[in-house]
Amino acid sequence: MKPGRLTSGRLTPGRLVTIGSFDGVHRGHQALLARTVAEARKRNLRSLALTFTVPPKMFLESHSSLSLLSTPVEKECLIRSFGIDEVVSLDFSSQMAKMRSFEFFRRVLLEQLKAKGLVVGLDFRFGAERGGGAHDLVRWGCDYEIPVWVISPVRYSQKIVSSTLIRQFIRGNRLRAATHFLGHPYVIHGTVVKGNGIGRSLGFPTANLKVAPGKILPKGVYAVEAWVAPERSLPSLLSGFGRPGKRRRGVCNIGLRPTLLKKSELSVEVHFFEPVKKMEGHHVVVQLMHLLREEKKFSSKEALIKAIANDVKRGRACFSCHKK
Repeated sequence: MKPGRLTSGRLTPGRLVTIGSFDGVHRGHQALLARTVAEARKRNLRSLALTFTVPPKMFLESHSSLSLLSTPVEKECLIRSFGIDEVVSLDFSSQMAKMRSFEFFRRVLLEQLKAKGLVVGLDFRFGAERGGGAHDLVRWGCDYEIPVWVISPVRYSQKIVSSTLIRQFIRGNRLRAATHFLGHPYVIHGTVVKGNGIGRSLGFPTANLKVAPGKILPKGVYAVEAWVAPERSLPSLLSGFGRPGKRRRGVCNIGLRPTLLKKSELSVEVHFFEPVKKMEGHHVVVQLMHLLREEKKFSSKEALIKAIANDVKRGRACFSCHKK
């Protein structure tokens, strides 16, 4: 386990821990995070979110392919933005899948993380064959004099907020619905790789992002807000995400680029309104703020240039209207 960077000053030894897959860090997850931060502050403890690089359910269902709302970097950015001091991400493995629930409670939560309190969802399951649940943590918490808070599912528009439902929205390009249920804009992290220069040749240079496998990418052209950090400055990106002073704005195309260079895999390209110097190797985290249009094939290069110019104009207008 690699604990995340601490953001707090002097604190009492021990941690107030919340646990979950946190895929998407949606409104339900945010309820866990908010309670964790609040209880930690009352007790002068560090707040810590324990999560997994891949949701255990996806690992255990060998027939299912990865279909993630959040990569590990995106997840940590979002979790930290809600005030959590530390993030620990575990690589779920066959060995961990065999760990009995009480062993996980004792070895991981008590001995390794020094938990002085726990916050979990009502439907939280853990341990071999998902044998442990929130009620077990409450019982063991009483035995070890550790308070355990159990949070009920969160509803939005009369539906229980879940990562599964939000994945359906994203796959169906229902960005507005996904944003409402997430409680924040959809986030995409990537590293800038060398492109073929097509955007620059059209008069709109782009940062071409390499995104982690398994990430759900909705096709379209979007007005975006983004945070950028050099290759070796990932900690600064994690701590700076969401801060207006570090924000850049632009438009992002997610698609197959059918007009000039049709690809079999989705590409993610960002054109920033303000020029950015050489960015190859940099980390970029993008928030999809507004869907400007669906991706389409244009009849000519000139028609594509005109469409991109209009995308940029409309993108700028989105943010101008938002200011008002």
